[in-house]
Amino acid sequence: MYSGIQQEEVGSIVEAIPVKTRYLRRGEDYLEVIVTSLKREVKRGLKLEDGDFVVVSEKFIATGEGNLVDEREVKVGPLAYLCYLWSKYLWGYILGPLLRTRPDRIENLRRMPREETLRHKQVVIEKVGLLYALKPASEGGVDLTNVPGSYAVLLPRDPERSAERIHSVIKRELGVDVVVMVVDTDATYRFLRWYVTALPCAIGGIVSGIGVMGYILGKLAGVLKIGGLCGATPLAIAGNKVYKKYSLEEILHIAEVSDRCRADPSKSIHQYRERCGTFEISEELLEKMEHTPIVVVKGWKN
Repeated sequence: MYSGIQQEEVGSIVEAIPVKTRYLRRGEDYLEVIVTSLKREVKRGLKLEDGDFVVVSEKFIATGEGNLVDEREVKVGPLAYLCYLWSKYLWGYILGPLLRTRPDRIENLRRMPREETLRHKQVVIEKVGLLYALKPASEGGVDLTNVPGSYAVLLPRDPERSAERIHSVIKRELGVDVVVMVVDTDATYRFLRWYVTALPCAIGGIVSGIGVMGYILGKLAGVLKIGGLCGATPLAIAGNKVYKKYSLEEILHIAEVSDRCRADPSKSIHQYRERCGTFEISEELLEKMEHTPIVVVKGWKN
């Protein structure tokens, strides 16, 4: 068994191997970093085979595309105030408790900073839509974690095209026909026999594009015990057609396993903030953190 980097065993048939990369700055070639990182691990003993899943974080791709917005530059409109009040009071005091949101998250909603939230909601309204800005957090895939300064990173412009490009370059440079999956940490839920997400896009079989309703249905399913949280959301899948043999439940399991075993730079960032007394996240700081935006999943129906 390859032991060059951390591995995670789930049951007896899944091996999830996070692949370290350097920090990707805005606009840098994410394809080159993916190939270089995989080649390095193959030299260290990773056996990359046809049909393996190469799961890539959506933020990594979007950052490489330069698909970020500086929230300091937005002009706040009246709908942003509505979304701020909706999130702080309706979600913080009524919907959150009713849908059994975690107490610490409810407390965060009640204490959310006004100016920063207004700017963030405005970005979500402009880039994704009002229906997503009504979600209390993680709105429409607009991500604030582990990005520099006051930037927010959006979703990749075309996740399916990105997955196809990654598959093509891996096949050309490493000679392996893998399955490439682009995954967002934001959740997919099961509601009765349907799968829903609050994201604007997802792979076939997952209902997307319904904004906050995807989140409400998912939380309600958990409360009523007719479904609930499944885990991370696959935005796109391409490459080796072996993935068509998998059920949606299995695809979702692979997405969640890969998301769970990634390093979380935000923990190190918070420690750094406390130690150095700074609240500014810079690209220089992010370069010091461990990043594993790629995960290879092996041993599943190969």
